[in-house]
Amino acid sequence: MARRWRVAVLGLGHWYSAYNLARALREYPRAELAGVAWHHKPHLDEFSATFGVEGHTDYDALLRRDDVDVVHLAAPVSELSDLTLRAARAGKHIILGKPMAMTVAEADRMADAVEAAGVACMPLQGIMRLRFADVRARIASGAIGPIVLLHQTCRWSIAEDWFNSGTPGWFADPAHVPGGAFMDEGIYWIDLFEWVSGSRIVRVEAKMANLVHKDIGVEDWGMATFTLANGIVATLEASWTINSPVRTRPSPKQNSVVRLEVIGERGEIIDQWFRAPGRAVLAAGAPDWVFERQSEEPFAPGKPVVLDHLIDCLESGRAPAASIRDARRSLAIALAAYDAARSHSAVDVNPGTLEP
Repeated sequence: MARRWRVAVLGLGHWYSAYNLARALREYPRAELAGVAWHHKPHLDEFSATFGVEGHTDYDALLRRDDVDVVHLAAPVSELSDLTLRAARAGKHIILGKPMAMTVAEADRMADAVEAAGVACMPLQGIMRLRFADVRARIASGAIGPIVLLHQTCRWSIAEDWFNSGTPGWFADPAHVPGGAFMDEGIYWIDLFEWVSGSRIVRVEAKMANLVHKDIGVEDWGMATFTLANGIVATLEASWTINSPVRTRPSPKQNSVVRLEVIGERGEIIDQWFRAPGRAVLAAGAPDWVFERQSEEPFAPGKPVVLDHLIDCLESGRAPAASIRDARRSLAIALAAYDAARSHSAVDVNPGTLEP
């Protein structure tokens, strides 16, 4: 029989990430939920009772368990560096929350620890490499010609720090996050820009502001223009400006705007979540757009996409689609965008070290 992997959750700050994983594992044949650790006992008790697993208020107590193979890090960003070091020392494979750290220095220590321990690590911000693998293959086939421009818009509502809490809590607290909406929503797409283009970002210009939520300590809107080494220009808007039906609660996901545009010399691909059909393709030489609906397996349960990929990698001995070093690159670029916004000038980034 195939091995059944045992997965534990470290931290419930990013609670909806933890809940989504736990719900999917109930019908997932390759792994099961083994436990959870979090220092806020009421939330810990609620989660552990819901999913029938042992809860720990001490992270190390969970990491010492021999029946845990993989840890999903869902703590606030300010805790991810320490938890990654602990998990690596304990020999646990890691699904790393996003953004991965508060600073580049923290990210460097994390990457060194993971590589020294020899554990597998898949950063959540690399999930777009899995979701858009077919788009990258289509581009590589010449379907739209060489890429010249990339545009990404991701406008969401502001998160809650617990279900129906009515407050963003740590998500908007500079003590626990390195940035607001631009960092939280945009980090995925910075990684995707480099991956889908096959080139490195070398310059960034940016603006940050509070357009809707003027009473929080981080920005709720950011826009950046990236120049890549091969001449491609990429723009990114990331915000928490979608209005909620109830002011103290996030808006339903279907109200969000998440739109990727890949413009080539001979065609375009436009992909938009939560819309049907969600993809439009103007292929090279085609007389008109073709609209495509993303198919789903009928009656199938939700799949824990990142965990499923990590298990594939562990069982086949190959590296994950994105590495912790890739996550470090994206963090450094995002932080350079904040520097550009503060200085009102472009920031050049060394494509090798990604230090401003």
